[in-house]
Amino acid sequence: MIFFQPKGFVVYSYEYFLGLCEKGPRSTFDCAKFRKIRTALLKEKMIRSREILEPEPAGWDDFLLVHKPEYVEKLKDPQTLGKILFLDYVSPFDTDIIEFFMWVTGGTILSMKTAYEKQVPVFNLGGGYHHGKPGKGEGFCPVNDVAVGIRRFQEKYGKKRVLVVDLDYHQGNGTALIFKDDDSCFTYSLHRDTWDEINSATNMDVELPDHCADGEYLEALQTTLPGILDTFSPDLLVYVAGGDPHRDDTLGTFELTDRGMLERDIYVMSQAKARNCPVAVLAGGGYGPESWKLYYRFIKCVMRGRCDV
Repeated sequence: MIFFQPKGFVVYSYEYFLGLCEKGPRSTFDCAKFRKIRTALLKEKMIRSREILEPEPAGWDDFLLVHKPEYVEKLKDPQTLGKILFLDYVSPFDTDIIEFFMWVTGGTILSMKTAYEKQVPVFNLGGGYHHGKPGKGEGFCPVNDVAVGIRRFQEKYGKKRVLVVDLDYHQGNGTALIFKDDDSCFTYSLHRDTWDEINSATNMDVELPDHCADGEYLEALQTTLPGILDTFSPDLLVYVAGGDPHRDDTLGTFELTDRGMLERDIYVMSQAKARNCPVAVLAGGGYGPESWKLYYRFIKCVMRGRCDV
């Protein structure tokens, strides 16, 4: 099935490395995940160096677009970040942690800008920190790069309509809360647990049970997403392509296969393409040593313009 020409771009920086994987809740994190994807894409000649875009890091002013000033001030203290990320100890002088999130957020901003301007899919090899709320970080998400990217996008291009399709295993609660009173952004999340009940005309949460497999998952997606696309008519689709619904994910309880995950991803892209809507893709969650391969296979299909699922 040929579905995308021209191909697209990948956003990546060598700063996409956060060495917090050693133990406890972080033991399932693959610190080298983003680098592995980039290396494999280049090795198999799925992308060329000029198709890898280097972002600029976001700054404190970017975070202030969606987060409360008092909370952003707290983020300047590494101890605050340590609590959000469940770290046993953080040096009071350690700035590396917040710098990682600045770089990844810069990548999300660049992904949305490039997707809209070039009208091709753009993949940030990081991003999707969708639990960050205006005044609180949770779920390993001290900031919400998704919301920051949307605000910067709308600053540059006007109040364009943005649809967030969040297929991470966990609810995109922070993003939905940030935009719950903003009719220029629709948030759609298909997930296991609903962390926050969000009463908004521009939010849809679809909750699925433990052990949800390919058929049930894809049916839920295919019966709900097209109507939103048709009714909302977005100018940009932001896709959080979390790998954690996969059956081998170390933190999730869904049972999607490799094939089911790829069908999910291609379905989202094909629905956007049918409506001439550009797509910026964020990596989202995905835990365990093999999780990187899911996002890699998705990008590979798009970049070669063909995917056999």
